[in-house]
This record gives sequence, C-alpha cells and structure tokens, in this order.
Amino acid sequence: MNTLFDIESLINNIKEAAIKDGLASGFIIGSTRKQVDDDACYITPIRNTGSMIVGGVVVYKEREAMDVATRIDGKVDYVLVDAEKKIPPSKSDYGDVPNIERRVREKIKHSTLWVYKGNDVTVEAVDALLGYLFKDDLRGIGNQKIAILGAGNLGAKLALKLLERGADVTITRRNAEQLEKISEALNLIKSQYTLAKVGWTTDNFRAAKNADILIGATNGIPIITEEMIESLPPKGIIVDVGKGTLSLSAIKKAEKSKRSIYRLDVTSALCGLIKTLSMTDEILSKRMGRRKIGDLTIVAGGILAHDGEVVVDSVISPRYVYGIANGRGDFDRTVSRERLEKVLKKLSIAENHFG
Repeated sequence: MNTLFDIESLINNIKEAAIKDGLASGFIIGSTRKQVDDDACYITPIRNTGSMIVGGVVVYKEREAMDVATRIDGKVDYVLVDAEKKIPPSKSDYGDVPNIERRVREKIKHSTLWVYKGNDVTVEAVDALLGYLFKDDLRGIGNQKIAILGAGNLGAKLALKLLERGADVTITRRNAEQLEKISEALNLIKSQYTLAKVGWTTDNFRAAKNADILIGATNGIPIITEEMIESLPPKGIIVDVGKGTLSLSAIKKAEKSKRSIYRLDVTSALCGLIKTLSMTDEILSKRMGRRKIGDLTIVAGGILAHDGEVVVDSVISPRYVYGIANGRGDFDRTVSRERLEKVLKKLSIAENHFG
C-alpha cells in the first residue's frame, strides 16, 4: 500500500467534501496494538458528523503517527489524536512506551489539535446501539443476559457501562487470575443500588450460552463459534466489536437461524465526541470567565463562583441566569424571586434557568 499517496488522496477527498457541504474538515489519527499485516497504517472511512467531514488512519507505531501528522498539518481544520497508551514498547522509536499523542502534538502547528480516547468512543457506540435495539422494551437492557468475550481494556469498560444499566454481564478472558480481579473491581465500582453483577468464566461457551446479547470484544480473533450461536435464544443478538470475532461457520449459522449480527459502527459516538470537543472549545475560549457589570459579578463556563456571584451562560453576552452562587460549588436555594428579577433586569435578561 502506498500510504503517502492514499493519505494525500484522503485529505483531498475530505477537503472537497467539507467545502461542498460547508463544513469543517478533520483528520483522526487512531492507534492500535493489532497489526494485521506488514503494511503501514490503514485508512478509515470518511464520515459526515453534521458539523465536520472527517477521515483518518489507524497507526501501529510512533513513527507512522509522526509522518502522518507532518503530512496533514495545516491541510485540515482539526486533527484528532488517540490518547490511549496501548501500543507495546517494541513499537517505540524512542526506547520507551510509545506515546502517539505526544508525537502528534510535536508535529501539529497549524491545525487545531483535539485529543480523544478510541476505546471510549467504541463503548459509547455499543451502548447507543443496544439502547436503540431495546428502546421498546420497558426494561431497556436491564435484566438482559450479556456475554462479553474478551475482557481486555475495551471489554472491561463496556462491561461496567452495561452493568450500570442493570444488565447481568458475564466476561471472559484466558487468564483466570486477572479475570477474577477485573470482575471484583467492576462489582466494587458499580453503584451499591445496582443489583446486577458482573460474573466471570474462562469458558467462552459457558458465558455465551443463553445470552440475550453476545459481544465479541477480542482483537480480531474469531472467538464466537457455531455452537455458541446455536445456544442463543431465538432473538439473541450478536455484536462484533473487535472486527472479525465470528468464525465463518458462526456467521452462516446466525444467518440461517435469522439471528441479528451487528458489525459495530462508531459514527454516532464519533458525532457526539466532535460535538463535545467543539462545544468545550466554544465554552472555554468564548464564554468562560468572571466579569463585573455594575455592582454584579457574573461567572460562566465552569469557574467556581464566589458567594453571591451570578452564574450565567456566557460572560461576553449573557442570555441566561442559572442562579446565585453559594460559594461552595452550588446555588443559593434561598434567593428570593424578587432578588432574582432585579438581577435579570440589571443584565437585561428576560429569561433564567434558575436552579
């Protein structure tokens, strides 16, 4: 694969689509420890998030990230880099654990740099998918039996997310000692009022048997077998999170028995991520601060307000009053309506979101 040519072509396609749709342009540099062949980084699809046209690559080494960052800097509006440290030391060019985020930071001088965590995007995408699939169930995914095959970093995070929704989750991993510790940790972290628990087993078939939702979270290893598919209830759902976690016979069996297989699409979670990062930039750079207006002091953007200060949506052009601070990170709930109306009048604001 001619990576340089492909990346240059990808950048051009991103820019053309962004101009056509009147949106910002973005480039994502993801990372993974799994290298499927001897090629360099591989290209990910171009997506329209509603506010930005983004494409990207997934890299295996620091050097690849640096080369890509150099080529794209200034050619797109935004660069998003995966901050998770998940590449082994053998892939480092500097004799230490690889740090893709740092290497990209060193190279990006003209585009706006944003940082994200790739596995968190995946977890949000799975959660959103299952939430939609069970939207007509009064319990949602509560009380559903979920098996997650592969309790690594991603699988463990996903288990906690689904556990907190009330699902009964069973996780698997080859190392029983590590698996038991992960299970114990997740059950300690969850709310004491969450009755559901995380169980564990090193037996993948045992975990999958009768599961309402079967999730393959291994790193591309076809761990889901035909026998597992046969053991699922008629409406059992299979989600391939780790890209290639089903054997061919398992796929055929699922199709024959009309069980749904989902190859996870992270687009929805990616849209949410970009919206969050964009709004964070907006709030911290344009709305946050403390400002004096007459005898009032207004505060916005998450700064801890002092006692009596007025918390608003923006210090530059306030449109909403959220409340009068008590100086301890909350609002003064005893403020009279009369006082609040005087504050609104002084700020020439007709509405408030007083808490």
